[in-house]
Parts: sequence; structure tokens; C-alpha cells
Amino acid sequence: MKRVFASLFLFAIFCTSYAQIDESLSYDELRTNASNLYGEAKFDSAIVLMKYAVNKFPAEDQWSTMFLAQLYLRADRNAEALEVWAEGMDKGYNYHLTSPAYARFFEDDKDFNLLLNYEKTRLDTAHIKHEIVLPIDYNSTNSYPVLFIFHGNNRKIEKSKVSWKSQILKDEFITVFLQSYVYSNDINYVWKFHDTKTQDEFKTIFNKVLTAYPVDTTKIFLAGMSAGGELAIDFALINFVPVSGVVLNCPVVPVDISDEVITQFIEKNNRIGIITGENDFALDSQESLINRIQEGGGESKITVSKDLGHEFASDFSSLLDEYLKWVIK
Repeated sequence: MKRVFASLFLFAIFCTSYAQIDESLSYDELRTNASNLYGEAKFDSAIVLMKYAVNKFPAEDQWSTMFLAQLYLRADRNAEALEVWAEGMDKGYNYHLTSPAYARFFEDDKDFNLLLNYEKTRLDTAHIKHEIVLPIDYNSTNSYPVLFIFHGNNRKIEKSKVSWKSQILKDEFITVFLQSYVYSNDINYVWKFHDTKTQDEFKTIFNKVLTAYPVDTTKIFLAGMSAGGELAIDFALINFVPVSGVVLNCPVVPVDISDEVITQFIEKNNRIGIITGENDFALDSQESLINRIQEGGGESKITVSKDLGHEFASDFSSLLDEYLKWVIK
């Protein structure tokens, strides 16, 4: 009887907490409110908000449960975090438990290690995928420029192909669409940075393309959106593979890019072009990178679309045509 009474009491508290939530709030507003509570160390209150978000916004389930589990950890409710992860993994979610940050919460915890090993096994057996699209009138006796395209986080090859298309790409380029091996859920993927496996597998694909197709090695380009743009910038600036330029849409810019790296990029006569929006959260860092290259005597350009956020512009195909013609000359 005491257990039943306690359960009813907790249920009443839970319902009361729900009753205090403004049902007109969007998911982003709920998440922001929960984040503010997190910053104030009001973890239990933030948990109530995110549990409500899980129920009301099923389309955001992965991101809600990821944050919810983190809140449970900060509230010293580790067993509930494990339950969230286990349920999410059954749906195909990746919670990045391989990050060392989680180890301190679960030292020698059998249940955590089971989840960790499950996730690690999935990642160990996965590989970067790629799809090659040849120009419409491809002739193996000709040589062609090549564009390697990195999708944005929580995307995949099929979504990249919808956005990254233009007439010049269709007519003149060998296009290589890339897909990370790091799954975020059962259909989408995210990039992992400074990751040996990502680097090694991309270089293998890169060399395979240059060996199998008549690529003009003076016209090798990287492209990407958001986190994919960040990876493209990183590979281009450190000269991980020989490239002539980079074309990006709303890229996240790597932090702490040294003057030496910028100078080396400029000395190779490489070009970088960015297509973005005035409301893109990364605009300041994008403009800073463009300015640093221009101030060093390098070639760079940026187009900032009015009223656009972190997304593709409606005229992206024509902008891509313009940028590809510029970067290839």
C-alpha cells in the first residue's frame, strides 16, 4: 500500500509539473528553457521540461532523449540515464557513449559497459560510403575536375544529392558524394573530427577515385554543408589531400586556425568560397576566415543571402554554378 501511495504521489507531482508548462511553446523554446535551467543547475526542473518535450514532439525524440540523459547524469540519476539510452538504442540512436566524458559517471558499471560495447561494435563495423556521379557526356579519354562533397550532420548521401546540384556540376565534374560511418540514428549520419578512421577511409576513397577516373589533378575541390563544411575546411587547410579550392554552404569554421596554416593555403593559390545566410549562427566566423585570406593576398569570396539561416538558399543551384566557375578558373 505504501508503494502504491508513493507512486500516486509522484504521478501527481509529475502531472502538476506538466500543468505548469505553457503548451503553446515550440520545441526550440522548450529546449531553450531547459538549457537555461541546466545553466542554473536546476536539473530536476529541466528534466520535467524535456520529458514533456519527448511526449509532445516525437519527431525530436533523439535530441530530446540525448539531452534528457545528460540531465539525469547531472542530477545523479544515472540509472534513469541508462534507461533512456537503452530505449533510444533500440530505435537506432547513437548517444556517443564512446566519448571519455561518460566514463567518469559509470566506472565499472556493467549495464553502461553493455551499452558502450554495443555502440562501439556498430561503429567498428561501419565504414564511410561514397557515390560517384559522372558528367552527363563522360568520356574516359578526357580529364575532368572532381568535387568531393561532405554532407551536413544528421544527413546522408541521398539528402546531399537533392541540394548539391547545378548545371556545371552535371556537365563538367566528376562528383563524389561522401557519407560518414558515424550514425546518429537509423537513417542519418554525423562527422567525427580529428578521427583516424575518418581520415584513413576518406584518403582511401580519394586515391581510389583518382586512380579509377581521368581526374585533372590541378582541379580537385572539396565541398560541404555545416559540419561537412568544417571537415572540408580542415582537410583543405592542413593539405590532408592535395586540393585546389573549397566551395561551402553555411560551414562551421574550425576554431584556432593558425596564421601559418592560412599562409600556406594562400601560397598554394587555393581558393575558398562560402555561400551562407545573414541569420546563420556561424556567419561571424565565416566572414572572419574570408577576411583573413583576403588580407593575406589570397582569393576568397562570400555570398550572404538576406533572411537566410543555417540552410540552403532557394537559388543555391545557380549560386553553386557561379562559385564552381570561379573556383575552377
